[in-house]
Amino acid sequence: MEENKPPQDLSTSQHQKHGINFPLDLAIDILRRLPGKSLARSRCVSKQWETAIGDYIVKNSIVSRSLAQPPPDARHFIMDIRVKDRVHVFSYAYPHQITNENNQFYQEKIFGKSKDKAQFQYVRGLIGFGSPKHGKFTLHNPTTGQSVSLPDAGIPWRFYLFGYDPLRNQYKVACLTMSTIEPEKSCKVFTFGDPEKRWRKCSSGHHSPFEYLVCPSEPVCINGKIYYTAMEINGSGVIISFSVESERFNHVQAPEKICLHRGDVSLVNYQGKLGCIGRNDLNSEDIDVWVMENPEKQEWSKITHMAVLQGIPSSMISFAVTHPGGEIIIVPELYCEFASDVFYYNPNNNRRRRFVIQTPTSTQSYFRIWPVTDHVENIMSLL
Repeated sequence: MEENKPPQDLSTSQHQKHGINFPLDLAIDILRRLPGKSLARSRCVSKQWETAIGDYIVKNSIVSRSLAQPPPDARHFIMDIRVKDRVHVFSYAYPHQITNENNQFYQEKIFGKSKDKAQFQYVRGLIGFGSPKHGKFTLHNPTTGQSVSLPDAGIPWRFYLFGYDPLRNQYKVACLTMSTIEPEKSCKVFTFGDPEKRWRKCSSGHHSPFEYLVCPSEPVCINGKIYYTAMEINGSGVIISFSVESERFNHVQAPEKICLHRGDVSLVNYQGKLGCIGRNDLNSEDIDVWVMENPEKQEWSKITHMAVLQGIPSSMISFAVTHPGGEIIIVPELYCEFASDVFYYNPNNNRRRRFVIQTPTSTQSYFRIWPVTDHVENIMSLL
């Protein structure tokens, strides 16, 4: 066990020549204060630094720090850019140049390509994406720039659920089929960090969600559970939860009188609770926000915000909620050309802000954006 003891000091060979040594506790305290990207680069200084950062500066502490101290007004987006030859280019975008208070150019970092559009999930600083028709599921870390593709799950016409288990500190990906032709291939799970690096059958076995036609909205992971929508054979919508820890599926009682498969209804993380946002049925300029206040009893509260959508085009829209600020984000659900309007509505002061998102992408392309509602730094290595 002696070889597993932490080093007593951190030093480089140059420092050793001059007799300069840093006590371990002091060095770690200094390293903890570095930004995530600087900390990731610091792992290359020496093996001692890599060990200290990897083993003693817990990766979760960086994420927790970012969640507790989010940068002010940080607007980050995932972009799906459809270029002229129908190839989809995926990029991570963040503010690059501010021309005025409402107009911003965004710097893009490309992290993937596909022949088809992809489904995205952002979980604790990591992006998970994959195509329903073909292609492997890929994880990308915007902080370190690393990407890794998981082995093919061997499931036809699939969709993915990407989530985090806070109890076991594990990231998992569930691959579900939209088809009922091969029920034995209905669900497989991949645990990131598993030394076997393989998909396995879902530990909970088959469950009634596979009796539905799965046409999910964007899944959302909250406190170790992934929520998504599905459709029964009779056409009515349901909400289903997947526990990342137990790998069990359960039905969630949806809010009354809401059509889950309307294009303007979104599941969101609302201040750590499951939320559902959509247009008001009586007035298309108002929005209804449903929040599950009691997960055990599955009781929902509802509030209607007046005139939030006033002046916003009636095209299909999608909602999200910033964390921890609580602003409601309104983005187009369709592909846009040249620029895209994004609106931020603050329920606390009843004010709405408009931003025009422009990218340096070629004008011969169309793009769609997904807002990152809880941008954090994560230095976890994917390699």
